[in-house]
Amino acid sequence: MLGLEAAMATAVAIYYLWPTGAAVLTSYAVWQHSGGIFATALATALAGGVLSELSLVYIQDGGRWSWAHVERMIFNSVMFFITGAVVFEFYLLQAWLFGNGASWRIILPKLLVDQFPFTVFWATPYQALMTRWQALRYSGSKLWRELGWNFVLERLLPILLTGWTFWLPCMGLIYSMPLMLQPSLFVFGIATWGLLMPAVARQEREGLVASVPILSGSEVLPEPAE
Repeated sequence: MLGLEAAMATAVAIYYLWPTGAAVLTSYAVWQHSGGIFATALATALAGGVLSELSLVYIQDGGRWSWAHVERMIFNSVMFFITGAVVFEFYLLQAWLFGNGASWRIILPKLLVDQFPFTVFWATPYQALMTRWQALRYSGSKLWRELGWNFVLERLLPILLTGWTFWLPCMGLIYSMPLMLQPSLFVFGIATWGLLMPAVARQEREGLVASVPILSGSEVLPEPAE
C-alpha cells in the first residue's frame, strides 16, 4: 500500500514541481473532464473492473480465463461505474461547500467528510453489500438474511478499517489537487487498489493471512453452502 500511495504522491509532486508534467496531467484532466460524469464513471469502471481482473488473470492465474473471470469483470465494472458517477458529483459538492485549493483549511474538511460520513454511510456499505450479493449468486433473500450485527462486524468493519489505511492518505493527496484533476487521480487510486486486491486474495487462498476484506472484487468471498 505504501508503494502505491508513493506513486500517487509522485503524481502530485510532478504537478506542483515540474511544469511539463503539470501540463501533461492537465491535458489529460481536461480531456476526461470534457466527458463529464460519464467519462469519469467509465474510467473508474475500466480501472476498478477491467484492469483489476486482467491483473488477476495474467499475474496470478497464468493467463487462463474462465467464465468466473468474465462474470466478475462485468460485475465489478458495473459496480465501479456507479462509484465513479457518485464520486464525480461528490467532488463537485465538496468544492461547492469548502472551496478549491491546496490549503489545509480546504483539504482537511473535505478529507473528514469523505472518510467519515461519505465512506461510513455510503461507500463501505455499498461495496460490502454488492460484493456479498454477487458471492451469494445475486440472491436478495440470502443477503437479507445475513444482514445484522455479524455482517457489520465481520464485513463492514474490516472493509472500513482496511479502506482507511489506504484511502486516508490517498484522499489527502487527491484533495490537494485542483478540482479538475481530482477525478483523474481518484481513477489512478482505484486502479492501484484493484491491482493490490488480487494479490491479497491469493495470499488468503494460500492461508498466508487470516482474513482480508476486499473493495474491488469478490474473489475471496466464500460461496454460500447449499
